[in-house]
Amino acid sequence: MIYRAIKYLYYRIYIWNLGMWGESDLPHLNALIGVSFLIFVNLTMILIVIEAMINSQFLFELPNSEYYAGAFFLVLVLMNYFLLARNGKYLKIVEEFKKESIAQKRKGIAFVWFYIVGSFILYPLTILLIKKIISSN
Repeated sequence: MIYRAIKYLYYRIYIWNLGMWGESDLPHLNALIGVSFLIFVNLTMILIVIEAMINSQFLFELPNSEYYAGAFFLVLVLMNYFLLARNGKYLKIVEEFKKESIAQKRKGIAFVWFYIVGSFILYPLTILLIKKIISSN
């Protein structure tokens, strides 16, 4: 189920990029980076919430934590490359979803917008909520 949602997110970003700029902009790689970034933001948010719940700052106290974050992002990109793009897998993903009905397309686009906007809204709201909880203790 999660893999299918990731494939659909990839498909929608790929189709949007392809429509905007064509094949010359490498839409399969742009979609790969977009999906990886969104997953990175959400996983980072989960780690921040867990740290707040256990009252720890482990990740942020690590020396060179920005390098760990960069390495984590690169691992996500590489993992998604093997799952979504390598050996033309993105073409199979396009074939899988291009025959969706209008109702499925509307529902899918709503999911994609909810996920993208939610990722960027929930991240700062979560951090503000955690700061409020920490400061009240």
